[in-house]
Amino acid sequence: MFESLILGARDWWPVAAVLATLLLVLVLWSYVSRARLTPLTFLAMLLKLAAVAALAFCLLEPMQRSERPRPGANVLALVVDNSRSMEIRPPGASRSRIESLRPRLDTRSSWQARLAQDFDVRRYAFAQRLQAVDSLEELLFDGNHSSLADSLATLHSRFATRNVAGVLLFTDGLATDDLQRVLRDTVFRFPLFPILARSGETLRDLSLSQPSVLVSSFELAPVSVEASLRARGLAGRDIAVRLIDPKGKTLDRQVVTCDNETFEQRVRFQFQPSEPGLQMVEMRAQLASEDSDAPELSSQVEATMVNNRCLMAVDRGGGPYRVLYVSGRPNWEYKFIRRALEEDIELQFHGLVRIAKKEPKFSFRDQVVESANPLKAGFSDDEETVEQYDEPVLLKIGEGSAEALKSGFPSGEEDLFAYDAIILDDVEASFFTQQQMLLMRQFVAERGGGLLMLGGQESFLGGAYRDTPLGDILPVYLRGNEDAQDKSAAVRYRLTREGSLEPWLRLRPNQAEEIKRFEEMPDFLTWNAVADLKPGASLLAEINTPRGPQPGLVAQRFGKGRTMALLVGDFWRWSMRRATLETDDLAQSWRQMARWLTSDVPRRVQVEIAPPVESLKPHQITVSLRDPTFKPLDNATVQLAVTEPDGRKIEAVAIADPKRPGYYVAEYWSASDGGYRCRVTPTSPDGEPLQIVETGWTAQPSAAEFARIEPDIEILQQLAKASEGEVVPMEGLDAFVASLPTRKVPVTESRIEPLWHRPWLILLAIGCLCLEWGIRRWQGLP
Repeated sequence: MFESLILGARDWWPVAAVLATLLLVLVLWSYVSRARLTPLTFLAMLLKLAAVAALAFCLLEPMQRSERPRPGANVLALVVDNSRSMEIRPPGASRSRIESLRPRLDTRSSWQARLAQDFDVRRYAFAQRLQAVDSLEELLFDGNHSSLADSLATLHSRFATRNVAGVLLFTDGLATDDLQRVLRDTVFRFPLFPILARSGETLRDLSLSQPSVLVSSFELAPVSVEASLRARGLAGRDIAVRLIDPKGKTLDRQVVTCDNETFEQRVRFQFQPSEPGLQMVEMRAQLASEDSDAPELSSQVEATMVNNRCLMAVDRGGGPYRVLYVSGRPNWEYKFIRRALEEDIELQFHGLVRIAKKEPKFSFRDQVVESANPLKAGFSDDEETVEQYDEPVLLKIGEGSAEALKSGFPSGEEDLFAYDAIILDDVEASFFTQQQMLLMRQFVAERGGGLLMLGGQESFLGGAYRDTPLGDILPVYLRGNEDAQDKSAAVRYRLTREGSLEPWLRLRPNQAEEIKRFEEMPDFLTWNAVADLKPGASLLAEINTPRGPQPGLVAQRFGKGRTMALLVGDFWRWSMRRATLETDDLAQSWRQMARWLTSDVPRRVQVEIAPPVESLKPHQITVSLRDPTFKPLDNATVQLAVTEPDGRKIEAVAIADPKRPGYYVAEYWSASDGGYRCRVTPTSPDGEPLQIVETGWTAQPSAAEFARIEPDIEILQQLAKASEGEVVPMEGLDAFVASLPTRKVPVTESRIEPLWHRPWLILLAIGCLCLEWGIRRWQGLP
């Protein structure tokens, strides 16, 4: 204060000093000579001396220099959170957060008018992004995000060359982006002043978050959906959690009891989808006392109901998957496999069954020698396609098999790679050419297909597969003597511990029923002996033989695909001797084996949808295209048609990924809560339409917004401290605004104001004289 003091009439100080000294001497003389000094008379003397000193000080024309913000030279930003979390109203409260704040946001309010006198006031609102607004009182507070970190970064970029006095933040601190990154990486150029409306009320809330879906392609394997249930302030209360299908029907219901004030538990449901394909399910949590079947949620206890729902997309399907069955002879196994697979709408069965082997050409005393096989002679007019003498007679089964298998077993990549799995049953290695066996090896290793070899007299060692390309990809070593096995011995089939953990091998819901199932299974008489398992192969089932346990079912990964060996050759006995006709375990087992073979097989058109890692990021849609030989397909066109939750359709185009051939990518911002369905229509470079894929996803932007509902005071204090600001309570806003001109700001101006004619100085002198006179009268002094 004394450093800013200036004397305008320095030359008068001798005069002022002489007059002041003279008056002081007279005052002292008058009191000492006329009165006895007591504490009151001494106080009266000091009051008169102070009045004399003040008047003498005025002769020097004292002035004070002060620094004030230059009007309009410093920016002061008012930033308001425009998200839905500001509308939270505690139960029993008369007003929500925004209702308490809205009167303060009026541009005509006194504190905003006071700020406008000294600062360049800028007004902003943020939800998904920061936006400049003319007024704050008309905000809707309907945003699904609170991108506070991005908004602060935008302010720093926007005000990089401006003089900023500070930022007033009207927010609850519940940011949906990474504020810790801002605190860690940002050097604040201006102070932040969070304005916080404090509330002593405890908010009670239920929320569902972190959903996950586990879908199995195997029959009778249920879909598992789960989510994290959090409860705050509801200790001892029962919570009802429902799983609801797209039609609003409750599929299952659980009741969970909160055991503390901050309760968290993972809730899991299992259910069987009513139909294949994509469907949206919803998990919903509500207090058991308020639970009902009503579609709209309401509560007299919770602060908000927005976070009580959790949406999940369940996609079970993607077929049909094509399975090629090759058999060396008509047998019982073929009958049961065909019947089982044709019952599955996700599987397309093509069979190639040899009903007669090739015969040597021989003629004796025949007038005419025909080249066609006698079994087909006279039954076909097409001499080019009818089997000849030196060719086996093949029976083609299944819709479309006659065209697909026109020339017998496929000999080209394009024909064989159209299938997803191959089953070889009782057919010897010499049935295939060397090129066809190499092609099947390529089918598994490069195409990613599945191959299953069934046991029989012409399989494995009996089929001379040792030292062939097919023998290399089987999960067992084909060494040893087949004749060493006792073919008359009956064997029992059972799963190993590893096999019992595989869902596609289980047919019963619990272990006890599984054990009972194997006890009821009949003995088998046809089986194949092998030397050992290959490294990395999994022994899933074994057979009990007179010489000890032998491999019964073995599987392994090979390249991109998988192979499996079933060493039992008369599995059909299982269905012939089942306990009840209503339950056909063999058919179910064949379907689940086929699903396992085809579950991870790449398709020519595949779609992957990756959810955003952070809020305000788009879903990543990746489409991979392959040509008939399963090489990457470039220069294609990929059209996307997305149906949003409100039924609106959005058209988009996926562009080619420059780093990965055959991949096409697109981004989609899911702005509202609900299920999104996407129809992918790819077209090859020559204009040929490829497989149309239906997929989808769920989005719940409000989940991040309402992940917490209590104001995050700690993060706001950290922001204020890091930026050299302070947290301002709402009730102290007016006083804080009044103090802003006296705080440190970038651009100021100096003002010199005279002190000698200020009212307080004259009032000080007059007040001292009046008090002195009053004391004198009270003491009876002259």
